[in-house]
Amino acid sequence: MEKSELPVLQYIPPPAAKGQRKWLPLALIMTFGILIWGKFNETMRGCCAGLFGHSFPLKDGNSPIKWTKCDDVILCATIDVPLDHLDPGAGTATLSLAKYPATSKAEDRLGTLFLNPGGPGGSGVELIYSAASNVSELFDGRYDVVSWDPRGINGTTPRIECFGTQTEQDIYYIHTSQEAPLSIGNLSSDVDLAVLTYQLKYEDARNEALVKLCVERSGAENLRFVGTSTVVRDLELLATTLEGDKPINYWGFSYGTVVGSYFTNMFPDRVGRVVIDGVVNPYLWSTEHPLQWFPEFYNTTYDSYQGFLRTCVEAGPERCALAKENLSFAELSDAIDEWLAKLYDRPLPVPYAQRPGILTKGHVMGFLFRAMYIPRTWQARAAMLEEAMLGNGTRMLDLLQQEVELNKTTIAQTALAFIAVSCTDALPYTDEERKHDIEEMLDSVKKSFKVAPNFATIDFPDLCHLWPVEQKERFTGPWNHTLANDILVIGNTYDPVTPLINAKHVHEWQKNSVLVQHDGFGHCTLAMTSYCTLRILRSYFLNGTLPSEREVFCPVDEPLYPVSGLEADVSAWMQGDISEEDKRIMEIAQGLGKDLEGLIGKGGRMGGKLW
Repeated sequence: MEKSELPVLQYIPPPAAKGQRKWLPLALIMTFGILIWGKFNETMRGCCAGLFGHSFPLKDGNSPIKWTKCDDVILCATIDVPLDHLDPGAGTATLSLAKYPATSKAEDRLGTLFLNPGGPGGSGVELIYSAASNVSELFDGRYDVVSWDPRGINGTTPRIECFGTQTEQDIYYIHTSQEAPLSIGNLSSDVDLAVLTYQLKYEDARNEALVKLCVERSGAENLRFVGTSTVVRDLELLATTLEGDKPINYWGFSYGTVVGSYFTNMFPDRVGRVVIDGVVNPYLWSTEHPLQWFPEFYNTTYDSYQGFLRTCVEAGPERCALAKENLSFAELSDAIDEWLAKLYDRPLPVPYAQRPGILTKGHVMGFLFRAMYIPRTWQARAAMLEEAMLGNGTRMLDLLQQEVELNKTTIAQTALAFIAVSCTDALPYTDEERKHDIEEMLDSVKKSFKVAPNFATIDFPDLCHLWPVEQKERFTGPWNHTLANDILVIGNTYDPVTPLINAKHVHEWQKNSVLVQHDGFGHCTLAMTSYCTLRILRSYFLNGTLPSEREVFCPVDEPLYPVSGLEADVSAWMQGDISEEDKRIMEIAQGLGKDLEGLIGKGGRMGGKLW
């Protein structure tokens, strides 16, 4: 959607509560599986004992939140909030929290910085364990770094659950589109189009059972309160509980930018220092069917993939396994396309994988899509791709397929969170629209294929037309409120799923904003380190100052396909002299990026979306 075409944005008041809805014919589930949050971590359940029945409350101050020391540094807690913020008598939900306390002198502290890792479905508690130490160091230890598990997710209750155990869930997802995207052929071929249509209908039949299990187990009434507007009201209440009416500081990644956009426009007077990084278009998110998102959201996916190949050829055979002497970028691209066409006709047998099976074109496209998120993995991914093209798909299939949990007492992860949140945030389907579900999906695939060939079925099949629960409160803007403080909007030039155009839209609507174009590959700014971007982030979070220009272009400094042994040597890849302090900051940021990589691309289990 071009800027000139953007409509006037309106707010839809919360609808009156509805009675129990009848079951609709159920259909299909989004399955591109980019950010996979691991199974509900048993180690975390042990150390964060205060969350699960064994607490050691700290005696610090008069905080109404009783923090529990979960390890040498991190604190955990829970807080009860209204299930329905618009009707406090309707019951309660319990949020799971984690905090990495500030380490600076008391007089230098700046309050609380809230984080959201994306998803929907990402665990804020897991984010604190994985990355809060480096976030704290990046900002000189001057913030308490806090996050929480949003509604229905991980340790927050009521949970979004489909199965009683992880074993049941894993078995259900084996060899489905929850493990690998659908394979797509030539859409101008009647035969290939018929094959795709059959795949969609096949998954539809499976997912009809899945959705019924999820809604029955989670409770339809509980699912009315997992949407982003409720998550934002939780954030505002949590911030008020911790810090009174002080401005709220927030850094949200990917879907976390949806939370950020909702927050800044639902509570504009509470806005403190807010960064949205890897921006989702909140207008499309809240006012269109998800099938209409994909052609815009993936409009730089193919450019990112082509960049992966082009920079490989430029790096040469010593640094990229796919590169060969005298092989051009065009020749490499054509060779991969030819191999993918062969895989579409006959998948590659993989007898020696941990779960022996076949490698399909859909598997490979999912593999490549995840690679686009994390440029630091491009060397390793290129080597795996070369192995598979030579006939050995073992390492690739092992990366894509997750082992089945054999401990039948392990509770199931909250795998359907992405659907439960995104489908209730989005424009609801009418009964008439639901009759044309397959036709709408095929139309969306064709449009997506024009901007992202071969990647067009990464996010299919879709089931929002079948999700039988609507939010009590659905926020749809406007997105142009005057804010108490200016915010920072950051977009990568070649982000594979949240393209720069999204950040530009939000910046255009939000006049109280500065836009940073982070000129790199990968998803969100920490995928490739930039001294320019880091300087802006630190100045903003530490001093509250932003560049005088409304739009800033920041080159990246971290190289692609680095020389072996120099991957983390900032001095080797920074241009010109660099101070020891700047080197320290760059190393912290690169470490933070690697922390987040541990949460990205863990496999193909459904529910691991990151936007």
